[in-house]
Amino acid sequence: MANQSTIDRLCGMRLSAMAHAYADQDSMPGVGAMTFDERLAQVVDAEWDSRRTNKRDRLLRQARLSCPEARVADVRWDPDRKLDRPLVMELSNCTWVSDRRNVVITGATGSGKTWIACALAAAACESFHTTRYVRMPQLMDELVVSRDEEWAKAKRRLEKVELLVIDDFMLEPLKGREARELLELVEARYRRGSLILCSQYGPSGWHERIGEGALADAVIDRVVCNSRMIHIEGRESMRKRMAEEG
Repeated sequence: MANQSTIDRLCGMRLSAMAHAYADQDSMPGVGAMTFDERLAQVVDAEWDSRRTNKRDRLLRQARLSCPEARVADVRWDPDRKLDRPLVMELSNCTWVSDRRNVVITGATGSGKTWIACALAAAACESFHTTRYVRMPQLMDELVVSRDEEWAKAKRRLEKVELLVIDDFMLEPLKGREARELLELVEARYRRGSLILCSQYGPSGWHERIGEGALADAVIDRVVCNSRMIHIEGRESMRKRMAEEG
């Protein structure tokens, strides 16, 4: 019979899943035939699984994905989109995040770039990689607007997160200090973290939007030399497709 004092102590040590599994063993069929090691393994597994689930959920919340429901298993492979299915499935294994590589996703407005990026980012969270999603205008605001203590903390978080997703990359030309701040961020993350960049333009179209020739060369070189490329085509936007089907 489960000892209530033991249950209380487990809860006091924040081992609630283990405590519940221990209490539930009384009603398990065949528990009397289990060895001590088997019963111990069962309650430890319960705590282990609970903590992994909680960590995965926490990482997904902290990622702030714009499409939190997106998953690789639900990607639409419509022929006209010409998505490279083997590549997307390979990327869903997230070894590229462990290897500190990048992914660049290009396509027209409404092609589903953000959704694919969020699906890959969710896969990274489920593989226990720290992840953050941010749009380019918001990123520039965080990096350029002020330089107080909160700015420094925000910049460190952007530099240290294992996977940083930047949506609407180079949608608007950079101005003022933005090119310099972007280079500093890319340099700080080079070979230390991974990027997903979503853009209407390929790398060849970034140069004039970054401006300041040498800075543009440095940013593009650090991003592209270590990247996998996904291009999405399609005759209609995904929003229109979904509206027609809904």
